[in-house]
Amino acid sequence: MTRPVPTYRLYREKSGESGDFWIHSETIPVRTHLHNWHIAQHRHDAFFQIFYLTVGSGEIVEPHGATIMQAPCAVFIPPGAVHGFSYQLDVDGLVITALGDRLRSLAAADRHIASFTAQTRVVALPEGDDDADYAAECIARLHNELHSRTSSRLLLLEPLMTGAIVGLARAGKTGAESHLSEPERHRLDQLTTLISAHFRTHKPAEFYAAALGVSTTHLNRLTRTATGLSLLGLIATHIVEAARRDLVFTPTPVQGIAYSLGFSDPAYFSRFFRKHAGMSPAAFRDDERRRLALSSS
Repeated sequence: MTRPVPTYRLYREKSGESGDFWIHSETIPVRTHLHNWHIAQHRHDAFFQIFYLTVGSGEIVEPHGATIMQAPCAVFIPPGAVHGFSYQLDVDGLVITALGDRLRSLAAADRHIASFTAQTRVVALPEGDDDADYAAECIARLHNELHSRTSSRLLLLEPLMTGAIVGLARAGKTGAESHLSEPERHRLDQLTTLISAHFRTHKPAEFYAAALGVSTTHLNRLTRTATGLSLLGLIATHIVEAARRDLVFTPTPVQGIAYSLGFSDPAYFSRFFRKHAGMSPAAFRDDERRRLALSSS
């Protein structure tokens, strides 16, 4: 029988234990040396994590295999993603853990962030790269602010987290697109324009492939290389991004939003949204409006 993957708040801190926080930071050795530098596969349903390796190397272990991590780099792990680690003894760096709901407004505001935060990412952070340097600076500053007693530090935490994620997404995109030829980058730009124009009409993958003069197989390979998503996954991020914006910033009922996004069945729209956002449209709207009200009070 397959053993279930354990769910933790932090590694070896069981779900339901005390410790109500939205963000936490510690050095990588603090927890990993207690487990002989090997962290078994587990997941955090309510949290996402950013691992920033400043020294050393290791592997992130996922159900489908292992990926090498070599400093300087960062690893982004979304809520619910199964992962483990095997580190070399010389490793050092930081681990930022934060509530998953902090990702929603970022994903709603930008499809590139929605795409980046949808799955586990390993991002190289070479010195001298503006986006990589910015991400690294934000992560380090987050850690320092969390462990300082300076005035007004709490006001900086959310902007710094936003900066870290945007910087990682940009650095990751640069790394992925560096493998694309100039014609492929041009085709990707054309595809983005087409999706923006037609995602509400739910065109099939064949429509986009035909418009660009390539096969669906080639187009899927291109989108996976550049974004980590299939063509249909990329279209879905556009739909969910538009839905999130309308849910937060307009009074339109969920049913009306469903129709405006090309869904003939509002119930199917709710299932589609839940699959990609992790909650119903109504729950997302309530949570985001409550959070916005608290942040402005």
